[in-house]
Amino acid sequence: TESMVAALQGTEFDTGLDLKLLTSIKKYFEDIKEKYLGILDPISTSIDADVLLYQIPGGMLSNLISQLKEQNALDRYNDVLDEMPRVRKDMGYPPLVTPTSQIVGIQSVMNVLGGERYKTVSNEVKDYMKGMYGKSPAPVNEELSKKILGDEEIITCRPADLLEPEFDKFKSEGEEKGFVKSDEDALTYALYPPIAPKFLKGEAEEEELKAPHAFSEDEAIGIPTQYNVEVDGDMFEVKIMPTGYMEIGEADNGNFHPVEGGVTSSMNGMVIKLKVNVGDKVTKGSTICVLEAMKMENDIQSEVDGVVEEIFVEPGDAVNAGDTLMVIK
Repeated sequence: TESMVAALQGTEFDTGLDLKLLTSIKKYFEDIKEKYLGILDPISTSIDADVLLYQIPGGMLSNLISQLKEQNALDRYNDVLDEMPRVRKDMGYPPLVTPTSQIVGIQSVMNVLGGERYKTVSNEVKDYMKGMYGKSPAPVNEELSKKILGDEEIITCRPADLLEPEFDKFKSEGEEKGFVKSDEDALTYALYPPIAPKFLKGEAEEEELKAPHAFSEDEAIGIPTQYNVEVDGDMFEVKIMPTGYMEIGEADNGNFHPVEGGVTSSMNGMVIKLKVNVGDKVTKGSTICVLEAMKMENDIQSEVDGVVEEIFVEPGDAVNAGDTLMVIK
């Protein structure tokens, strides 16, 4: 801002802004930046002219970096940037503003990290393709739409007209459980059912603002703890575990074995819904739970026909990529 004001002074485009006042404002925000430096990433705070090519707003870019860090995949940053224009084209060029910017961004991340485009599709992308966000500016990819929606009907009416009134339900339910005291509380609960109760009860803990970590020369940085190893043409995923670390399915002799019939999470996130109980019969492709990851809801589907033998998670649990959610045999 100061550079532009100074450059335009004395021209027909002079802004009339006071550089001394702007300097005072700058100094104030320098202190604010120092306070939050521990959660700011240099990539998102630096000037990058490539945004003119990728057409990604700054807020969306900083959120993308945060989500990639959460998935331990910041090294795929450029791959995701390349994927975004393709996803946006597939979706009929939605405007890159909230919420559609996040829908495009997170689907791009899933396409890159999943190893196959649209192998995993968030519920928000499904809703978008169905018309729940309105009509797309340009036609969507028809083949992709068919793959995602199957025989589901695309709506052409005002999406909100299809919603049943829910405010009274959330308000009465929250009042019965003792954490809704006002209309604002009821709205908070309606918007964020998995986490609102803890927040409204005053049990949520404020995120700690840590000072930026200065690494010493002797300190190892970014050593991977997970590898893909090829043995005689077969590919194995190998993890390095801390001493004494136990995982579901680990044998008593300390050797790790995969859980037979185990359904694992493909990403870091939080379980928000369980669609099955122990003893339920499930079919291949049926949704068994819903995982919130990178601000999107993702259906986890069974890859086999079988019976749910064990469930290791419950709503509200945080999970990492590779964690076993349940066993289906």
